[in-house]
Amino acid sequence: MYKNRITIIGNVSQEPTVRTTSNGTEVCNFSVATNHIYYRNEEKVSQPEYHQCSAWDRLVPRCEHLRLGQKIEIEGRVKENNWEKTCSCGQTVKQYRYEIQVNSILYLDKKNEDS
Repeated sequence: MYKNRITIIGNVSQEPTVRTTSNGTEVCNFSVATNHIYYRNEEKVSQPEYHQCSAWDRLVPRCEHLRLGQKIEIEGRVKENNWEKTCSCGQTVKQYRYEIQVNSILYLDKKNEDS
């Protein structure tokens, strides 16, 4: 049995943008930043990683309210998008982008009583 499942805990690093596809389906795109922390010569090094995410249909209303820096947990699957691009020299180059298609989202920040 094979599974394509990923869980990420991180901070929202890109404002969510909502668009409607040509067939009327809503999609919300945003990114989440995580840190890879390791030690080099007894010095702590933090390396940020940015993950592109897309949420569809029923999750769009939950993602519209995300704000920069907000801590969230998302679960979903990794999807590869690819397309061909013609460069200035006339050659066609295949481009790749991996994104997380979100199945569930959990807000981890404590709710601010003022908002």
